[in-house]
Amino acid sequence: MTAVVGARLVRCPPRWLLIRIETEDGIIGWGEAIGDLHEEVEAGLDAASKRIIGEDSSDISRIVERLMKGRFWRDGPVLNTVASAVEMALWDIKGKRLGVPVWQLLGGKVRDKVLVYRNLWGSTPEEFADSARAALEEGLVAMKVSPAGPTSNIPSDDELQGIVEVLKAVRNAVGPAVKVAVDLHGRLSPAAARRLIPMLAEYDPWFIEEPCLPDDSTGIRLLDTDLPLATGERLLTLHQFKLHLEPPCVDIVQPDLSLVGGISAAMLIGELAAMAQVSLAPHCPYGPVQTAASLQIAAASAAHQMQEVQSLGGAGLPGGRAGGGWAWSFNLLKQPFIVEDGYVAVPEGAGLGIEIDEDAIAAHMDEWNPHAPPIWAQPDGAFAEW
Repeated sequence: MTAVVGARLVRCPPRWLLIRIETEDGIIGWGEAIGDLHEEVEAGLDAASKRIIGEDSSDISRIVERLMKGRFWRDGPVLNTVASAVEMALWDIKGKRLGVPVWQLLGGKVRDKVLVYRNLWGSTPEEFADSARAALEEGLVAMKVSPAGPTSNIPSDDELQGIVEVLKAVRNAVGPAVKVAVDLHGRLSPAAARRLIPMLAEYDPWFIEEPCLPDDSTGIRLLDTDLPLATGERLLTLHQFKLHLEPPCVDIVQPDLSLVGGISAAMLIGELAAMAQVSLAPHCPYGPVQTAASLQIAAASAAHQMQEVQSLGGAGLPGGRAGGGWAWSFNLLKQPFIVEDGYVAVPEGAGLGIEIDEDAIAAHMDEWNPHAPPIWAQPDGAFAEW
């Protein structure tokens, strides 16, 4: 037995929530929770940190099961993300103790490098196009744009034209060979999505993410399109993923490792996806600890196809800028991941393969800036999906 002797929440600018777990033999593991719901998640991480002291750090499944089920009430983003962050950190510890990357413990790697993409930043077609050019300069050959604002349930073509203009500007900026996904962020109803998707087809979207809210898959099943569809970042359980995969209603599932239960759960979702001939592309809009965990899945899961990244090692403000690219104020990782021809090499270091610069976090805490998503409204004042 190698007991957990210390566990604590670590805030990391700009708004990321990490957990640092230390064992009696001095090994430190890092995990990451979702970077939203800060007050609720911080309270949950503080509570979990106390509960796992004295537990055997090797018993990952036992610890996670108790965190997920030990309070009788189950599921929900706060409970899930706390357990997910702990799970990541325990895998990091196990890999470091054995001197191997986590992917070695998941069965070994099926690929040597991972296709990565990031979000574009902007508010106008011109800004999104400039951000796309910046992504090319960063070495990316794939990217994603989120062009939808508040959208009525039954829109006209004219109301949807602004979304089309953004994709058109990005496609013209990067040319036909670059992969450009469109994230609609669940902001459209099924009816609106059915109307919009044919208007986007001319500009060859790589895939359409969250064309409507996933819920129980009913809305997505109403869509009839040849374009690849993706969803999954809001799904919490294996059961919810099964609803979308048996039979499949999407072409890509996007579990968030910081939400579904961590690395083990993501591997199981990958197995479900593979059986349905659906691709796996984990959601990863937060920090490089979550990126490192996602890359372990990318290495070991045959279903994996592409990996979203928000940070390859940088942290702090301003992050991403409208019309631009990455612009972090400091490196959280002592050795950031490097993009070469659109790919990141599978990490070879022990555990998650990263080393956190704790001194840099402390030096930049004046940049801590947690914020809730905006609240949008329709013209009549009714709630609009963000």
